[in-house]
Amino acid sequence: MVDAVFWGTMIPLVFLIILLKGENRLMMLFFAWGMVAFAASVGVNDLLRARGAILPADLSVTWAPIIEEFFKALPLLYFLIRKQKTDYALFSFALAAGIGFSIQENYTYLLSQAAVASSLTFYVILRSITTCLMHGMATGLLGFGLTLIKEFRVLTLPLLFGLFSLSVILHALFNLYIASSVRLIGMLMPLMLYMVSVLVIYRGNILSDTVQAEASEG
Repeated sequence: MVDAVFWGTMIPLVFLIILLKGENRLMMLFFAWGMVAFAASVGVNDLLRARGAILPADLSVTWAPIIEEFFKALPLLYFLIRKQKTDYALFSFALAAGIGFSIQENYTYLLSQAAVASSLTFYVILRSITTCLMHGMATGLLGFGLTLIKEFRVLTLPLLFGLFSLSVILHALFNLYIASSVRLIGMLMPLMLYMVSVLVIYRGNILSDTVQAEASEG
């Protein structure tokens, strides 16, 4: 069933991507990659469980965050070799990959809960503003960091490793909090990070527009 949902989403999306141009197409490609990243992550996680390499209860706070963040972040390496600036913030491309991943994950949990959940609508909404945002924000951190790396061009590999580690830690902390008595902290964490990110991008756009206006007047 999960495979059917994947192809049922991906094939129509490919038709749309073909018609798009420029960075709109690139944005949708990142979104589509997120769905591919989910499928790849599920395969690796299932392999670890099948071989008994790790207990299922421990997977969500150990290897799963590393595996999932790795696959989600892979296409972001494109921006290290791209010289021209993008119209969208790199955070937006990273968020698109994370959201694509989370939508496929939502389908999986929705199918598993269909027979037991009393209100699927409430369940999906709750996941969408918590887990979905977490996947987006964890990858989005790398987008913010790549902006700084492209700006200063120093310590690229150490910074990439540090940013990746930070995204993995955020992911693992969320999974740990959600399964504990302080789950409210985990539920609020992605939403707060998203609000801060929107504010930073919004203020950055205002400053950029101001600088351009002053340059044109001068």
